[in-house]
Amino acid sequence: MSEPIPTKIDRFDGGIVNDPRDPREATARMITNFDVLTNPGKMTPYRDAESGDDSGSTSKKQNFCIAKRTGTTYSLYALGVKSGDTVAEVLYKNLTTGAATDLDDNAWAAPAANQSASGATNFGLFIYYEFVNRIYGLRAGRYIWKFDPSGGAWADSEVDLFNYRDVPNPITEENIVGVVHSKDDILYVGFGANVIKNNNTVWTSPAPSEIELPRKYLITSMCEYGDFLAIACAPASGVENSRIYLWDRDSSVTTLAASIDAGEGIIKILEEVDGNLIAISLSGANGGTKAIRFNDRVIFRQLVGSEMVKFKEILGTTGTILRNRKQKIDNRLCFLMSITLNGAVHEGVWSVGRSSPGSSYTLVHERTPNNDTALTSATLDGFIALGDYLFQAYSSSSTFAVTKTNDSSSYAATAIYESKIFDAGFPQAYKDLIDVTVTHEYLPTAGQVVLRYRIDQETSWTTIFTNTTNNSISHSANNIESTGAALPKYYKEIQFRVESTGGAEISSISFREDVTGVKYNTA
Repeated sequence: MSEPIPTKIDRFDGGIVNDPRDPREATARMITNFDVLTNPGKMTPYRDAESGDDSGSTSKKQNFCIAKRTGTTYSLYALGVKSGDTVAEVLYKNLTTGAATDLDDNAWAAPAANQSASGATNFGLFIYYEFVNRIYGLRAGRYIWKFDPSGGAWADSEVDLFNYRDVPNPITEENIVGVVHSKDDILYVGFGANVIKNNNTVWTSPAPSEIELPRKYLITSMCEYGDFLAIACAPASGVENSRIYLWDRDSSVTTLAASIDAGEGIIKILEEVDGNLIAISLSGANGGTKAIRFNDRVIFRQLVGSEMVKFKEILGTTGTILRNRKQKIDNRLCFLMSITLNGAVHEGVWSVGRSSPGSSYTLVHERTPNNDTALTSATLDGFIALGDYLFQAYSSSSTFAVTKTNDSSSYAATAIYESKIFDAGFPQAYKDLIDVTVTHEYLPTAGQVVLRYRIDQETSWTTIFTNTTNNSISHSANNIESTGAALPKYYKEIQFRVESTGGAEISSISFREDVTGVKYNTA
């Protein structure tokens, strides 16, 4: 018998990959509720979530922004609806802890003049323009409203977007976006195939817009890209490729700086990360009225020269939800997605980022909306991160809710790592698992590490061990002195799953296998 073959996993920043046998190091089939980019040599669990809204089911908050409430005091604002109605209502929280209506409780405060008078709210636009100290939104599918975050006034019909060219009726949440460009401190709003601006309260005069894009496209996302405004457009037909336009924001010039083919799929998210332009598109049943596939595909692309180059693609079953809500957090592009991968639904906040400038962009499922409780008939509505606090708005079984990061040091949500499939370099041979070890930082009092496996065509996991020993830094199992379930024998492939609760930080997974040469499959 040959010497056992060792395998060690001690880097985790390669993120999630679609291929279960991807040869690249540090990659995994799933990473959930772990931070793997801050310290690539270990997986640090996030705190669990708790209620972030004491009236979530009636207020139905679905978008967030930061705005100056008074003097130099900024607050967190949320866009919801008036109880029992569909008109917009804006509430706020203080950016402090230890007092009422702040980040460590679930209460929200109501400023004066904080409700629209009529017209159902559109949650796609909710943006603060500091130059004029106003928050802007949309109602009745056509009218831009403005609100003074200090509670001074609410104006319901600042601009009628139907005065512009070829505007969808009504304008949907996914087809209106706003950006305040740091180069000129001007608010730009994209809707339909139009971009207009607000320059110190002065809006683009009705028709024409600042820029009018081809009518067969609908704007879905915008971002700064150096001095340019980058505009993502999806085909209204749902069939053709999406496009990205670069505009230098000079409305006196009718031509654009660049028109870039963004590839197949409905582009949902466009953002600059570490100086690179990143696009995320959905190709599938929810990615366009005619863009139907047998399986959904979420495609990640990066601008290289003058072309968008795919660097990652994941396949899920039909029913994938990819929203155009986004936020840059610690040089990660965070977004909302629900997708079925590896037979399980994974939903909440995801990120595309990298641990160093020279490394590849990786995908991680950062946070679940409601800890270990799966959503039913879910919608993912909005999110915002403020330092270590993350607020997520969603609905489950048609009931709206908001959760936030627990202000207490609580780690009740299960953080999960599912490895790739391993075959010891001999896919045709049978193996026996000799031993396996999980190492971690000193296990806290409430800490727990569970190790599971599955082999070959299995779809369910078998527990090897559960470690709850305070201050321990590792736990092992072998087939000589069993400390849990008997380790598997006579398999060809194996996969591991580590579950962390109570704040356990995972630093490595190592195992050894015997290749039993007499049991080769000769079929």
